Amino acid sequence: MEKREFASISLYLKGRLRLLTDKDEPSRFSGFGLSDSAADAEELTNSHTPEAMVSFLLNMNTKLDAILSHLKHDQLEMDFPSPIEVIELSGADLTIKNTHGLTEGTHIELLVFLSDFPLSVAGACGRISKADNETATVEFDRISAEDREKIVHHVFVEERRQIRTQRLT
Repeated sequence: MEKREFASISLYLKGRLRLLTDKDEPSRFSGFGLSDSAADAEELTNSHTPEAMVSFLLNMNTKLDAILSHLKHDQLEMDFPSPIEVIELSGADLTIKNTHGLTEGTHIELLVFLSDFPLSVAGACGRISKADNETATVEFDRISAEDREKIVHHVFVEERRQIRTQRLT
């Protein structure tokens, strides 16, 4: 399979990991999605529902999404017991602070919390390709196209934000 190059960016994100017994162990994270607020708003607007009712329903939808995000976050913490701190991210790999004594060749499944609200999580299975006392780099072995796209988009947005911030200073 052809190896693609991805932009990489230094940042700080939280995540979770679990150790895999072998590289082929099934993933516990299958992704999840909250409602598409823009599509919901358009559908309600086109339904000839009174404007006050549309506003009420959209506010209720936002509140339910917040509750579901919190509940899902708690479930993910049970399935992935070890917290991680991501310090560099790309579509092919990531670097974390090595607070768990990870060594090269270790297979893990990890989650990266790209945003807390609305909750956006990307998951992948990978192998520690480099490790020292400070950091560990994880190469993604198995990652869905959707999760890779979330990561690539996040890197792009964060890179633009950092460039804008540098220009202002």
